[in-house]
Amino acid sequence: MTKSTAKPSAKVTPHPASAVRLIVLGYDDQHKPRGAWFQGSDVKLVTEAAKAMSLNVYEAATDDLAALAKKLPQGRLYSNGKGFVPNIRQNLYSTFIATLAQAPQAALAKDDEQPLPEVASGLPRSWDMIAPGHLVIAQETLEYGWWEALVLDRNGDMLTLRFRDYPKLPKFVRHRSTVALISTALGETPSPSA
Repeated sequence: MTKSTAKPSAKVTPHPASAVRLIVLGYDDQHKPRGAWFQGSDVKLVTEAAKAMSLNVYEAATDDLAALAKKLPQGRLYSNGKGFVPNIRQNLYSTFIATLAQAPQAALAKDDEQPLPEVASGLPRSWDMIAPGHLVIAQETLEYGWWEALVLDRNGDMLTLRFRDYPKLPKFVRHRSTVALISTALGETPSPSA
């Protein structure tokens, strides 16, 4: 007679919303959204790894953020100090941006981060003239609408932007033809403080 040995099956229990501590979001070099959550990780290590990837770190400070973080893949930290944050869908990234706008306290401040300009340096007259410091209108998604955004950088036709009224949200990238220009009265020169 052979003895059957029953192996105890491992129970997979979902992580409670409160266990998700850190959320890492941003765009990669190919302008694709990335995101992950980190559980029980050292804030300093996650922040350093995120900074190396030009991503932002947020704390799951509200139940909405913690629940939304469950939709992200789990990130990984390696022993060499680097991390892995996979690509995510644009609509999931946009949902995070909208939720983070309601919880600005979730952003973990970076000590060496450059302060954002408080006002735009002007309004471009055409899409070809868009330059860093200009104010434009950018669409987050069809659901979340259009918002004023500051141009932080321009690389060819690609613009790196940050929403003017939500400076702690991550930067995002849009093609120059997908942003709207703010019109001034005919013949009026755009004001630097507009």
